[in-house]
Formats: sequence, C-alpha cells, structure tokens
Amino acid sequence: MIGLLIITHETLGAAYTQLAKHFFPQFNFDHIAILNVEVTDDHERIISRAKMMLPRLNRGNGVLILTDIFGATPCNAAMKLIQSSDSAMISGLNAPMLIKAVNYSVQSENLNEFTQLAKDAGIQGIMAFTE
Repeated sequence: MIGLLIITHETLGAAYTQLAKHFFPQFNFDHIAILNVEVTDDHERIISRAKMMLPRLNRGNGVLILTDIFGATPCNAAMKLIQSSDSAMISGLNAPMLIKAVNYSVQSENLNEFTQLAKDAGIQGIMAFTE
C-alpha cells in the first residue's frame, strides 16, 4: 500500500477527497491525509505539519504527495519533503489523477511506478474539444 498526502490551497484537498469517497465508498481512507494550506500559513509550519503526517501514512511502500499548482506554496513545501525511496510528488492535481491514485494506492507497492501511473492518468484525463 502507498500512502497519499494531498497538499492544496484552502479546502481544495477536502473537495477532492469527497470526490474520491463518492467513487470508492467501500474504501478505508486511513492511508490518505489532507493538508490544507491557508493564506496565513507559514512555509515552515506547513512543512512541519506534513512531516508529522508522513510516518503515519507510510505503510512500508512510501507516500505520494499530490499538490495543486506547480510553484505555489503547497508545491514548494512538498518539494522539501521528497526523500529518495520514501516519498514522491506530483503537482497539477486533477480529478482523473486523484481517482487513479486512490484506486491503485491500496494494491501498489512500487512508489516510482505508482507515481508514473497517477501522473499519466492526470495527463490522459485532460481533453480539449473545439468546433
């Protein structure tokens, strides 16, 4: 099992988690945590809070950290949490990425392969339709 830590602005992570619970009501979400970043949060405090969450989420195969916007505070804080085999991060969180990550987190054991799977789902979930 791979843990998931969702670090996003305000309550966006909670909204994504509610979406996942809609798709997977049978899942136990105890390997998933949300860290909401408020406008008043200090960068070091965000990192400290996340560091306290990581050990609880890591069930032996690491933790994938999902953030909303590359270069924004949640992403910048998360980048400081990446450790070779214990954690990885993807920015640009979207609904297809989240659904794939939640669905496969329970059965996945390889953090690098799992990270690529979630990233690919996020990219493939983006469609453009014009005339």
